[in-house]
Amino acid sequence: MTLPDRRCHSATVQGFLTCTPLLCFTLLTVPPYAQLMGSCGRAGTSIILFQLVALGEAVSTFRHVALAACVLAAAVGGCAVIDRADPRHDTINRAAANARNESILLNIVRASHDVPLNFVAFSRVSGGQSAQANVGLPSFGVGPVPLVTSVQKQTVFGSSVFNANTNVNNSFDISILESKDFYSGLLTPVDLATLNYFARQGYSRQLLFWLFVESIRETVNGQTYEYRNDPVTTLSCDNAFPKGRRCFNDVIDDALRFGVTVQTETVSKTNSQGRTTATVYGRLCYDEVLARRAYEEYRLRRGSISPRCSERWTRKSPVVPPPPRQGGRNEAPVEVEGDPDTLEFEVLAPYRVRYVIVSRSTFGIYRYLGGVLRNQHDMIMLRGRRDRNEPDRIPLLEISTDSSGGCFVDLHFEGQYYCAPKEGAESTKAIFSLLAQLIALRTPNDLAITPAVRVTQ
Repeated sequence: MTLPDRRCHSATVQGFLTCTPLLCFTLLTVPPYAQLMGSCGRAGTSIILFQLVALGEAVSTFRHVALAACVLAAAVGGCAVIDRADPRHDTINRAAANARNESILLNIVRASHDVPLNFVAFSRVSGGQSAQANVGLPSFGVGPVPLVTSVQKQTVFGSSVFNANTNVNNSFDISILESKDFYSGLLTPVDLATLNYFARQGYSRQLLFWLFVESIRETVNGQTYEYRNDPVTTLSCDNAFPKGRRCFNDVIDDALRFGVTVQTETVSKTNSQGRTTATVYGRLCYDEVLARRAYEEYRLRRGSISPRCSERWTRKSPVVPPPPRQGGRNEAPVEVEGDPDTLEFEVLAPYRVRYVIVSRSTFGIYRYLGGVLRNQHDMIMLRGRRDRNEPDRIPLLEISTDSSGGCFVDLHFEGQYYCAPKEGAESTKAIFSLLAQLIALRTPNDLAITPAVRVTQ
């Protein structure tokens, strides 16, 4: 029996109708916007929908639309909605950075309360997300009414027709840094090679001197005076200096105008077994360019010290006699390796002055900053750079209880609130960067800190 064309009156979407005796087919073209960040097939793919006609009677328009929607959903159900990794990678990156900054601030606050410090590190950060959606055709009956008992209605939607599930998980591993190797590095004074790394990264020499120098001893006419880098200003001075009270900040000003900087040299040696070892030597020396720049930046009068960075570098290892042998002759003195860092320099004019530097460890820097935070009423002030129109004096560490201007890191500790301002506070942000790098340099090599993001579809 041939059905009249009027029974194929259903509307089409970007397609056309084709009628046959029992089925009326609709050719549907998938528009480009149907591709959801996945692979639904290319735009222009044709999907055949059909219209059922039984016993010479057309199926109702509602059922036709429902059936067409089911077939379309079944086709689109093959689309994989692929999650993009970059938003979650960015989230993990920011969260890890915030956790690191909070850890640094927390240890500074602990040090200000004389509470033992604690160090942790992320050894693994991972995130995973999986999404799955299934769409199938419902159960439906075709034929004369009444239908068979297994199908009570002409269309039956069950749990297998539409279902979806998603799973999101974030996990991380934190390692507590309590090993012997870690504390050995944490308590070892920072060497000149590391200080040279930071100086070459553009950190202020003034800031590096305040952080890494524990004390300075000055010898004038055979008399030695010591200036401690103490958060309490009165304890950083030596009142016995002949020309009156002289403090640590006065010596730092001298180091800036003398152009004191760090110079390193790597020397390789081969022993009798053919093994080669490399030693990095460091010394403090005079840089004429830095001395001239100190006047431009801080209006400090230029000076000169010895050695100059351009002078030949002579190193002498100390000679130590071996212990005497019982019942025999003593062996000849042997040369042993000394400290590779030379932490001293001299001012030659108008009279000879010798300076000896005592460096500070990473742990000592935390303790020092804790003392600075505890004595904010007597804050250590850095010289502002005039070539940048900075104020004459800038606080070494800016941490307050006021968050009105925003904080780049904040926390609560023992009922008190601490905030490092988001705007300004350049020296504070530089200190946080330095401490993060120092901790990383003191972290054991077997602790891999590698964020990983996995996406499952």
